Amino acid sequence: MKWLMLVTLLSTSSVMAKPLHETYLEKKYYYSALNEFFFETYNKPITEKVVNKLEEILFFTGVEILEDYDEDLLLKYPSSSIRFILGRKYYQRGHTKKALKYLENIHPKHRYFPEGKMVEAQVYFKMGDKSKEESAVTKCVKSAAVLEGEAANEKIARYYKMIEEVCLINAARNNFTRGEYSQALTNYEKIPKTSYKWPYVLLEKAWVHYQLKDYNRALGLLSTYKSPLLDTYFFPEAEYLSALAYFRLCLYDDSLIILNEYYQSYRPRFAQLHKVLASHKKSKTFFYDALVDDAEGFNSNEEFVKKIFTRLKKQIRFSLDSNTIYKLNREINKIHAKEPKETQLELMPHLADVRENIKTKINYNAKKDIFDFLQTVPFYSAELFKLNLEIVSRQRDLLYKSSQLTADKKKRTRGEFSNVKRTSIEHFWKFEGEFWADELGDYSLGLKSNCAEVKIEEK
Repeated sequence: MKWLMLVTLLSTSSVMAKPLHETYLEKKYYYSALNEFFFETYNKPITEKVVNKLEEILFFTGVEILEDYDEDLLLKYPSSSIRFILGRKYYQRGHTKKALKYLENIHPKHRYFPEGKMVEAQVYFKMGDKSKEESAVTKCVKSAAVLEGEAANEKIARYYKMIEEVCLINAARNNFTRGEYSQALTNYEKIPKTSYKWPYVLLEKAWVHYQLKDYNRALGLLSTYKSPLLDTYFFPEAEYLSALAYFRLCLYDDSLIILNEYYQSYRPRFAQLHKVLASHKKSKTFFYDALVDDAEGFNSNEEFVKKIFTRLKKQIRFSLDSNTIYKLNREINKIHAKEPKETQLELMPHLADVRENIKTKINYNAKKDIFDFLQTVPFYSAELFKLNLEIVSRQRDLLYKSSQLTADKKKRTRGEFSNVKRTSIEHFWKFEGEFWADELGDYSLGLKSNCAEVKIEEK
């Protein structure tokens, strides 16, 4: 739904001594002020003063609300906030040159400059321009750090810290794609454990260590997901990578343990999740309600489903959208309490539409995230099945050759410090059966490769 149609705008020509949007702004009716601002300024010259006023209003509403305004309307205003929104839109559509046209013209002192550089870096990555990509990442990180230090409150500071972290994570992913594994690790290591992105980074770092053939470190990172602190984070990909790392060390029994646990414990949970969600696939409210109501509609047999929704609630996107709904509700309540019926009838339809659109957006994003997650299950189930067949095949070959992988399996060491690879900044914790918060993400197994074949001695 478009909240502001150009046809309506072009037919509006009211003249007032004091612009109505300024009155709304004084009363802190920010969303109403934004809509009225567009009505009142569209057919007038767009001066620097007009642009500054738009930026003032957007400071309170945020720019996400511009997503559903007509693009032709937005193009009329040379605002850095609007340039960011347009640049991001064009990037998402794959129009790289158009995206750069707007992203490169965001003012360096503007609050969306770091985020603009974050998107710009991804545009250059798609274009294959590594030098400009790295320059954009550097500018993103530095400008975000400056704005974090200048932030008026902790919430804004966290926002800029998050932008800095996402820039580094994107850079690490791009390094990984190019096979630059050491540089990828350098960027990943800059993400603190306090980051909401950190639980996802663990899996990505594990893949880097796997590519570097450091299977012990990969397994140590993946073991972190077994911590009660991360019980809402479960990825089939992590189970697959664990089994694969054991396989590379020729520890076939360990791989098979993971495979059996996956098929016995996790596949039924996925089936449960699919059963609960499939009947609501077309719903425009179920996923939003489940997030807002803390998934109270699920029974005790659906704990795994509740954990998935809990994980979604930790996403910054949900937090921002929820905050917008909170501010909209506050504005609606103020107008109901303080304004005459005529004003209420004028303002409420727009505000109700805005709120409904955001709820629909939250519902759509949650639904997409969950079903995207579910779609990974068949793929990794198939990959684990292939791995199972390969292990069985190798064990059969060993049997046919009257060979085994160690001279004396009873004396095989399960882990030694000498088998641990670590840099000067990497910790090594001796796991004693308990997870401690400060140790999470620093584990490394010390397993020795079991790939050397020896002949079985005849008795």
